[in-house]
Amino acid sequence: MVMEAPTFKRTFFKHLLTLGGYSYGSEVINFLSSAILARLLMPEEYGFVAMIAVFTNFAMIFAGAGLGSDIIRSNYRTTYHKGLFTLSFYIGLVLFVLMSLLAYPIAIFYGNMKLILPTIILSTQFVIRGMTMAHYALLMKQMRFSYIGKVTFHSTLMNIGMMILMALLGFSYWSLIIPLLSMAFVRYIFYARATKLPLKLYSRAHVVAAYRKARTIIWSIIGFNVIDYWARNLDNLLAGKMYGEAALGIYNRGFRFLDLSLRLITRMFGTVLYPSLKKLEEERGPVLKEYLNMMGIISLVNFPAGLVLILFPEPFVLILWGNNWVQVVPFLPYFGILILTQTVIATNDSMFKLYNKERTLFYLGAASSGIVAVAIALGATQSLLSIAKFYAFAYLFLVIPLQLYVGFIRSLGYEVKLIVSFWLPKIICFSAVLFGVWTDRFPVVLAGMIVYFIHLVHFQRKDLLKISKWVVGNLFHKNGGQK
Repeated sequence: MVMEAPTFKRTFFKHLLTLGGYSYGSEVINFLSSAILARLLMPEEYGFVAMIAVFTNFAMIFAGAGLGSDIIRSNYRTTYHKGLFTLSFYIGLVLFVLMSLLAYPIAIFYGNMKLILPTIILSTQFVIRGMTMAHYALLMKQMRFSYIGKVTFHSTLMNIGMMILMALLGFSYWSLIIPLLSMAFVRYIFYARATKLPLKLYSRAHVVAAYRKARTIIWSIIGFNVIDYWARNLDNLLAGKMYGEAALGIYNRGFRFLDLSLRLITRMFGTVLYPSLKKLEEERGPVLKEYLNMMGIISLVNFPAGLVLILFPEPFVLILWGNNWVQVVPFLPYFGILILTQTVIATNDSMFKLYNKERTLFYLGAASSGIVAVAIALGATQSLLSIAKFYAFAYLFLVIPLQLYVGFIRSLGYEVKLIVSFWLPKIICFSAVLFGVWTDRFPVVLAGMIVYFIHLVHFQRKDLLKISKWVVGNLFHKNGGQK
């Protein structure tokens, strides 16, 4: 049986709206709470935690990397899941020990001995992540997106409440650390309860057998994520090292919009897209066509975020965070350009994993990340703002063409005509916007954004009409409008 495109879209957006409703609600509340926290905590305190996060977030790459993807992709049963759970727990435990040992060298690197204890405390998240990975992957495999969304929403509310309360009580940077760990543990409890996978360590034979079956995807994804991580976070490392924690707090506040967009858009779509495409591929559906359509939908979804950051950065910052954060304004247009491009390209890992091309994902990611890393390093030698400038320039003119030719055309087999018609107008518009931002020519920026929006609506007009009818029809039905 071949799964028809409309059926795929209906199923995909049903799951996306289910998970997205809770997750977007969580992020909206999280985002609005930043207006309160920004007035309770100073840039230096955010920069302090960001210094630690550069290293702990890197180590998080190794916590269950590839294991969850293999649970979703494979048809193995409970015994295999038990083996991967045990393997993931041991990996998390090893990461906790290693990061605790590295706490002192990290403090030496930044020249701040106060970083030692917070680094050790924050490293406990690796153990919790190791306990959670298998449960979360099983829920995704079962497409229980509603349950995942509810847990995400309620744990986020708890996290925000704790942050604000601790900040009011004067706990400084601890207000950003302790609630994060509590939230992670709460999520583990609810995921474990739903999957019935017990907190039990299984035999060495289980672990070895599971590792042997999953090792290809594990090391391919780890390799890709390691290089990709430093390409995206080398700027934070250099900003903290070369310009201090206050400057890092400013830069990281702008960078958070790119990270937030990758979570809300790329990872949200990817969470639903990967198992959905897997099902479509099993039923011999038009995977390449549907993925290209999804990239178009993502381009529409990320447009409002890019629009605000590019055209209205100053009023946005002043309204949301106040005068203490006005130095963030010059960075936002560059991150806006990255949001419009990177959130679309970054979804291609689902396709490479789907077609067992993890090695291509690794090599392509290594080349792209190397380009970005060099650009960031060059920018850091000029100024803090130049980091964002060079990052956006390199991604637009070097990374995207490389990804399109090697990834989409050579590896995935897309026709050149399709890729050119989808991407060339976008690259031209983004080039105009980047030129206008860099040279402070607002009319050029405005013209580029208007033409880009017209292109988006024209390119996706059929899908927009179908999706809007489906969404309105479902909402109408839920409200009792249909018999």
